[in-house]
Amino acid sequence: MEKEQMNSEESLAIIRKMILNAKEDLEDKSFYYLLWGWFVFAACIIHFILIRISSPLEGISWAVLMPVGAIISLIYGYKQDKKQRVKTYIDEIMKYVLIAFLSSLFMVLFFMGKLELSTYPMVMLIYGIWLFISGGALKFRPLIIGGIINWLLGAVAFFVNFEQQLLLLAIAVLLGYIIPGHMLRVKHQQKSAA
Repeated sequence: MEKEQMNSEESLAIIRKMILNAKEDLEDKSFYYLLWGWFVFAACIIHFILIRISSPLEGISWAVLMPVGAIISLIYGYKQDKKQRVKTYIDEIMKYVLIAFLSSLFMVLFFMGKLELSTYPMVMLIYGIWLFISGGALKFRPLIIGGIINWLLGAVAFFVNFEQQLLLLAIAVLLGYIIPGHMLRVKHQQKSAA
């Protein structure tokens, strides 16, 4: 009887450990928030500066940084996928949310010519959805707040010119991706050290 009780206690400890490991795997997604936050932030600021100095290469930052970011993301994601031992239900849900997010984002960017000045406001609204949902899944309030900030700045961006939209987008990724991404990384490092 004592052996059975020990086995059930061990089983509960194993289940708790698996849940903690799965949660830690999910929380260590700060890499993507930081990578894309910094790349989009840099592209916005460089684009803004190039417009100000009347450079004929004003959109070059997007043409260079976005493909580089995609390659880095794919390589990192592939390596992380090989390491991950346990796939949780949240992982499965977030996979579908990511597909919906990327599909919507690519659709907006594909129709940029038709959307014209509505493109970046739409991008911020889509960023807001991604941040809000992923923040909820991670139970990480700064991402949720970042999503709300992106929605608000996206709404404001409908009423300003293109240069101001670039600055609003830079602020949106700073407050929605970069700062929460650093906070998420610190949180994960503290949990890993404990």
